[in-house]
Amino acid sequence: MYRFVDHTAELELQIEARDEAGVYAEALAAFAQLVGRGRRGVVLRREVAIEAPDRPALLAAFVDELVFLAETEGLVPERLAELELRGGGLRAVVEGRRGTPAHLVKGATLNDLRFAPADGSWRARVVLDV
Repeated sequence: MYRFVDHTAELELQIEARDEAGVYAEALAAFAQLVGRGRRGVVLRREVAIEAPDRPALLAAFVDELVFLAETEGLVPERLAELELRGGGLRAVVEGRRGTPAHLVKGATLNDLRFAPADGSWRARVVLDV
């Protein structure tokens, strides 16, 4: 589950999932909702490999990678086909279609970034620069 919260000149994304991997799937779904339009053609698969010093920074880097794929390839993500979390990094396969993504999100900020287990689920917050 994800929801957007109004944030001064930015957009705050709050995520809750049953496990750590679910947070990444919800982040992708939220990003797709923001930028997704004009999807067409065959399914594209893009491998993503990211390293970061901690869990919150890894989530921000993942969102930044989605922004990069949307900006450079017109990729509108649809799902995480694969996700492997290991140490300080992740390897994922993002599936989507080429489209005309809205250039709404510039990237994830490090402001108020959170990602941790809480009350039997996982919760995260990332502020998007829009």
